[in-house]
Amino acid sequence: SGYGGSFDTYYEYLYGAVNRCNYVIGNVEKMLSEASPASVKNLEAILGEARLLRGMTYFRLIAMWGDVPYLGHTVLDNAEVEYLARSPIAAVKDSILADFTFAFEKLPEQAPALGRAAKPAALAFRGKLHLFWASWKKNGWPELAGFEPNATEAMASFGAAAKDLKSVASDFGLTLYKN
Repeated sequence: SGYGGSFDTYYEYLYGAVNRCNYVIGNVEKMLSEASPASVKNLEAILGEARLLRGMTYFRLIAMWGDVPYLGHTVLDNAEVEYLARSPIAAVKDSILADFTFAFEKLPEQAPALGRAAKPAALAFRGKLHLFWASWKKNGWPELAGFEPNATEAMASFGAAAKDLKSVASDFGLTLYKN
């Protein structure tokens, strides 16, 4: 394959990850309704990890393709998604932001094991999303039809990213210097 080959496969794998995250989210939410008080915190952390992963996957999708179909449920049959329309990038971004914020609220302060997520990861990805959105809103995205620059929205996103950066820095005991 030449330059750009295998993008369809990458797209397929990303949506496979979204579907697996949605599967975990749906099943853990069912478990939460019947869970003992002792296991609620662990189940919420699993839910936070799944939403963090789903947000990361959608972040990759919008960074590569702009407007993409949004799936918030588990797909059991290809007929469900055969004629799925693209969702506006702003709506997908808001869903990603909601996933990162939820993950930040539910994940533990420190990862319980190697390879597990914690609050700083969710906060860092939320800050990264804000930075990308601010850059896109500041500079525009000519390839994406209907995407208009907006300086006010860009500055708000830059401010939100700075706030998240300060929070991550304080979590790790780092000092930020202002030039």
